[in-house]
Amino acid sequence: MTGIRKPATGRRSGSRGERGSFGADLPPAGSGGAGGKHDPVSLPAGMLPVKLAGLLAPSRYKIAYGGRGSAKSWSMARALLLLGAQKPLRILCVREFQNSLGESVHRLLAEQIEELQLSHIYTVRKASITGANGTEFVFAGLRHNISKIKSFEGADIVWVEEGQTVSKRSFDVLIPTIRKPGSEIWVTFNPDLEEDDVHQRFVVCPPAGAMVQQINWRDNPWFSAELRAEKDHLQTRDIEAYENVWEGRCRSHVMGALWSKEIFAANRQSRPETVEERELLLETLRRVVIAVDPSGCAGESDKRSDEVGIVAVGLGHDGIGRILEDATGRYAPDGWAKKVLEVFDRWKGDKIVAEKNFGGAMVESTIRTARKLAPVKLVSASRGKVQRAEPVAALYAQGKVRHVGHFAELERQQCLFSTSGYRGPRSPDRADAAIWGLTELMLEEAPGEALFEYYEGLLAEKTADEAA
Repeated sequence: MTGIRKPATGRRSGSRGERGSFGADLPPAGSGGAGGKHDPVSLPAGMLPVKLAGLLAPSRYKIAYGGRGSAKSWSMARALLLLGAQKPLRILCVREFQNSLGESVHRLLAEQIEELQLSHIYTVRKASITGANGTEFVFAGLRHNISKIKSFEGADIVWVEEGQTVSKRSFDVLIPTIRKPGSEIWVTFNPDLEEDDVHQRFVVCPPAGAMVQQINWRDNPWFSAELRAEKDHLQTRDIEAYENVWEGRCRSHVMGALWSKEIFAANRQSRPETVEERELLLETLRRVVIAVDPSGCAGESDKRSDEVGIVAVGLGHDGIGRILEDATGRYAPDGWAKKVLEVFDRWKGDKIVAEKNFGGAMVESTIRTARKLAPVKLVSASRGKVQRAEPVAALYAQGKVRHVGHFAELERQQCLFSTSGYRGPRSPDRADAAIWGLTELMLEEAPGEALFEYYEGLLAEKTADEAA
């Protein structure tokens, strides 16, 4: 094959005669047995980047990750088409969100069918691609089709595209579903955050025997001059963005993050080390609430469920909100109720604020079973996480919230909130609890007594400054 389409240019290549006729060298459309591991396909040199030649050999997991312009997706599409032309395969192409077929790899596969001159084998339809030998490509989104995905247990290969956006829950459902003997799971992704489930699952702790290959622009023999110019421009303008976009290195922070490490560092005070110091701190507070973000956790050994968020939050006479304690953990229902009351007593709380979306009235009942007259207020998440987080993040930016000590895991979760959504691998249980607590103390009361006292304090400070 003399002239292969350049995968990263976004432009059409030369005429059909210039591209050669690899399709004519494949076995007849009906040959090859169904199911089981496929035999390695022999290809002319240059059909795939050298680093991804392993795509054509059997392996349960095939992971290709790296920066833009590396030909990851192009190579996966080409390899799958060649394998599907050799023998009948059922191939499921998924991503986390797919609102329309235009968001899938359908178009990419259709283009490669033309480039490889495989039109005599494959028929491209609006919603599927089928082979004359029985091979079938099916396309689906994971987030809203988990129950449907479970019906694809007979798939030979699943290709997960844009794996950096796929949630842990989606992977946890998908992987055991693909259980046919000899079946394979292919994943392509551009690294985003170190905490992303796809990075932890397949790069940091890859399954035994997995083919895991990092590939970047310099490994793409068809890297275009246009993309090189874009790459060089970003490198001179924003080196951190360049490292992530083109070199495929994880970013140190979320783009458009609502919180930053600098915000916490600038608004931190020392943690009380003794009972006496805690009592002195309590004297500066006018209200304390214990905020709870329940989950379906069955106990400490339940690693599949999210933790129960438990955070103590105070509002000072100076109008400053304070994160006092993070007691989040894996508790059974009776266990988290006892922990909540323990924290409530330690900080002489006024109220327990608990989200009722998970469990409804059972949340209040669980607490009242442990203490009948506990003051409980149930709150409902009528808005999305980002919409609830943004006004609280604004309080931090204005210096109106301080952390009493260091809360590493809570602060990590807060830093994963962005204007486009929460980017963490699991539910932000700690952050959600803190947001509920600060909302109750600093946003729900406005423009009431708490807000009045806050501005009264500002006026007193201004008068004192002028007098001095």
